[in-house]
Amino acid sequence: MAAAEVNGSSAPAKEEEEPMDVTTTHTENYQTLIDAGLPQKVAESLDNIFQTGGLVAYVDLDERAIDALREFNEEGALTVLQQFKESDLSHVQNKSAFLCGVMKTYRQREKQGSKVQESTKGPDEAKIKALLERTGYTLDVTTGQRKYGGPPPEDVFKGTQPGIGTEVFVGKIPRDLYEDELVPLFESAGAIWDLSNSHVFLLEKRQACSVLQGNKHCVFCL
Repeated sequence: MAAAEVNGSSAPAKEEEEPMDVTTTHTENYQTLIDAGLPQKVAESLDNIFQTGGLVAYVDLDERAIDALREFNEEGALTVLQQFKESDLSHVQNKSAFLCGVMKTYRQREKQGSKVQESTKGPDEAKIKALLERTGYTLDVTTGQRKYGGPPPEDVFKGTQPGIGTEVFVGKIPRDLYEDELVPLFESAGAIWDLSNSHVFLLEKRQACSVLQGNKHCVFCL
């Protein structure tokens, strides 16, 4: 009886599986990152960011950002890049400065002996997009600040920038409130020139908001 026969039936010999191709695909900038002194895993992580999403390209990061990233150990650099990758960059104009901001925040928390927290949940991008389409305003996002308007569209306001006495400071705004909820509130008092929604890491865990309007009699309290 053949060795492959069991209980009168024959079983076909199992073919050997071909090894999987695990070759990592790199962009043309990968070697440049290696030459800049980044560890292999860090260079691969950053190169992977360039390949996914389409929001960050090699040309978006200057030498200052690469040099700063090189000063981290491998674990720290990978953590920073993961936070950078998970951030909403759709309204970030200066991505190099944004990455430097992420690294600065990591360093500050590291010095304080606290564990670097994962990035918090951001705004509802669908609602933000709908707001910008409705109002025609621009939104610029950098590390630590979100700036809405400044100046507004001409069909909203054509005059010169409002002067002293038209800026309103609003404190203790919940950290999970964004332009889609704040703008309608401030619009009820008049056209908005500029709204800066600052996410500042403070002991009180507060969020600040300043609004510049043409109506000098507008005061908001939250």
